[in-house]
Amino acid sequence: MGLGEKARFGLALALGVTVPGFLKYVLTTAGYESLGTAVWVSGYLTAVLVVWYVWVRPLDLQGASG
Repeated sequence: MGLGEKARFGLALALGVTVPGFLKYVLTTAGYESLGTAVWVSGYLTAVLVVWYVWVRPLDLQGASG
């Protein structure tokens, strides 16, 4: 994993946490608490799935054989 790949991973994690959190805050302060919670849950879950699909799924996690 090179520096560019690490930076993309860090940016994906940062955006996956901050953007849904900020949107939840904005919607909650505007009086849409349930919508804010739904946006936060769906955004956070999407970020987790993207990180899993792009970075975790391709890893070879098998132990040494023999």
